[in-house]
Amino acid sequence: MLDAMLIAPCCFSQQVSVHKSPAADEAKADIRARLAVGETRQQILDAYVALYGKHVLAVPPAVGFDRTLYVLPFVMLLVSLGLISLTVYRFTGPSLTAPVRPRGQSTTEPRSERLETRLDDDLCDLD
Repeated sequence: MLDAMLIAPCCFSQQVSVHKSPAADEAKADIRARLAVGETRQQILDAYVALYGKHVLAVPPAVGFDRTLYVLPFVMLLVSLGLISLTVYRFTGPSLTAPVRPRGQSTTEPRSERLETRLDDDLCDLD
């Protein structure tokens, strides 16, 4: 179905196989004549591309930058997942500002004499 692979060259809105116009009928007849002579499908497509440009193809070939458009969503998904996991790790992972203490040391800070005295006084008042 080669005429389904080409867009009607009169208005470039529908495939040649379904378009109702003299240009589409002419393209159908031309395709049949080329097939009868023995041209291959690719030769006929190449001839129409040379005559009308890539937009005559119903499905343009994916080459060069066009291939990048198919890969780009997957790359963006991977980058997004990486950024999300990095953000989650930064908010839930170990704090970068917390002091690192060697093993065996107390986590409480040493108390000053003034603080000890005040604490004793306050506790005596409660008795």
